Amino acid sequence: MNQNEIFSNSEGDAWFKRNQDNITSINSVFQSTDINYAVDVLTPFSERIHRILEIGCSNGIKLETLCLQLNAIGVGIDPSSLAVQKGNEREKKADITLLVGTGEKLPPLCADQSFDFVYFGFCLYLFDRNTLLQSLAEVDRVLKPGGFLMITDFDPGFKCKKPYKHFEDVFSYKQDYSSFYTESGLYYRMCKKSFSHGAPIFNELPSERISTNILYKETNSYILVD
Repeated sequence: MNQNEIFSNSEGDAWFKRNQDNITSINSVFQSTDINYAVDVLTPFSERIHRILEIGCSNGIKLETLCLQLNAIGVGIDPSSLAVQKGNEREKKADITLLVGTGEKLPPLCADQSFDFVYFGFCLYLFDRNTLLQSLAEVDRVLKPGGFLMITDFDPGFKCKKPYKHFEDVFSYKQDYSSFYTESGLYYRMCKKSFSHGAPIFNELPSERISTNILYKETNSYILVD
């Protein structure tokens, strides 16, 4: 099995069981470094943000918070059927729909250019390497030109991997995932927030560094020349 299949079959549910007590309150989630940052950066553009997609949404608390703050509707994708079930069952303050799935093949609800804002919710480091590019391309497919892409993930400053302690033969892959998009010239980095696991500030230890990158999908990336 590849890593996506492992999370779909068992580890996604196991992750949710380990972490569900920390993702139950909108008030606490709004204090999350990346969510608070995204709301601050994107509120001036909220009139253009009508539909939000989160990949790696767990029970949808972060997606619900973003939709509530930006007055949008949301779709969330997560490999954990348990997290999706719990998220769909609970009472919500925003219009969101959660679906079971993984990033390399988004469900039919995710049509071409159907979202104004896509958020990779701290999950790319666990994506299987054999389907990583396919997953990144799926997001490009569903995001409208002129839309926004947010990526929160490990950002050590170089590429590295380490064993995932909860499941044998699974690895955490740490690198700057935003560069896949910006190096294409089709996306522009609007801003970046660096912080760490333990605090909302930069950490000198590369293994602890996390960043949130907010990108803009260009409507016209090429300058016409004679």
